[in-house]
Amino acid sequence: MSRLRANEVLNKDADGPFLATEGINIPSGKNITYNGLGDVTVLDGTSLTTTTVNVDEINLTADKKILLGDQQQLEIYNTGFYSRIQSSDPIKTTSDSFHIKNQTDDKSSAIFTLNGSVDLRYDGFTKFETTTTGVAITGSITSTDGWVGTTSSANVLGGLAMPFSCGLNGRIALPPVGSTMLFGGSEYSGDNTEGATMPHGGVLVAATLHAENATGDLSIRATLNGVQNSLYELSFASSTQSSPSVVETFYASPMAFSAGDRLNFGVANTTLTQLEVLTVTFFVKFD
Repeated sequence: MSRLRANEVLNKDADGPFLATEGINIPSGKNITYNGLGDVTVLDGTSLTTTTVNVDEINLTADKKILLGDQQQLEIYNTGFYSRIQSSDPIKTTSDSFHIKNQTDDKSSAIFTLNGSVDLRYDGFTKFETTTTGVAITGSITSTDGWVGTTSSANVLGGLAMPFSCGLNGRIALPPVGSTMLFGGSEYSGDNTEGATMPHGGVLVAATLHAENATGDLSIRATLNGVQNSLYELSFASSTQSSPSVVETFYASPMAFSAGDRLNFGVANTTLTQLEVLTVTFFVKFD
């Protein structure tokens, strides 16, 4: 076996680097080490160790990964069907906003703004946005399983509840038994069984009754399509200035209704001799 030992190998004209036209074979376990400008680059049979790499392209086949970090926390690779960036550490950006964009780079699907909102978009238009007080939604909300609220140990209604208000003007006339509340009107003109038409099915969960300058007793009951239900009743005995309101909750057994049903409150019993204004606010929870 022939060996060449030299401190320096140049081309045949001794004015340039050695050119290996047939390549160089490095035995197993041996490295190529380049020392220059204070940096050390080592190339062995399986890896390249260096400080800085400047290349035009890195071409890797499917499932071959670029691994970054002392424990290889960050992986970047392509499976042949999709590209993946995976990290065991949080991924941070140094800019004030982070955009997830489409392939043509003309629309953002999501925008994350530092100390600001998170926007989720459809076809470039924001549909869901976080705000300082909660969230803002543009458009309608649909669900295949309906709305599921939350509960608490205090038995307070969770989820969303929609309030409706109605009442009577006692200065026009005192309401008789059977009369129902008026929606959007100021004058009592007899029995009104119309009520508020429910746009969706749901349940009646609570109601408040407030009387101004009332003398006498009053009981009112929830009415469904004009029929009173004695299980859902509010009443007071000569309400006073210090206690003019009554609050009732029906969480244990709320009254159910369907879309298109008319919900109202009607007078069940009364001994009123004086009344200025009577206001009822009831809360429903839609399915």
